[in-house]
Amino acid sequence: MNKFLKFALGTVAALLVSFVFGCILFYLFTKMSPIENGNIFMYSDVSSKAFSMGSIPNIGLFYLFLNRDNYFSARGVIFSFIIIAFYIIFG
Repeated sequence: MNKFLKFALGTVAALLVSFVFGCILFYLFTKMSPIENGNIFMYSDVSSKAFSMGSIPNIGLFYLFLNRDNYFSARGVIFSFIIIAFYIIFG
């Protein structure tokens, strides 16, 4: 697998983990289903908090990639932190 695909794999995996845990936290905060009608993107103040807390499990994903010597995938996880930060700041 080439370097770009490993980087993309790490980025997509980290964004997916953040989205899933963010949806779970959104549901716990608001008691509304985040998937129906795109509710999670309508309430940006709650969704930014949920996604920022949802990115915490990415630390474990980063550690997993480092232990398996997938350094480019670990770089993708770091890049996903940057993408999430831009969403939180400008979203």
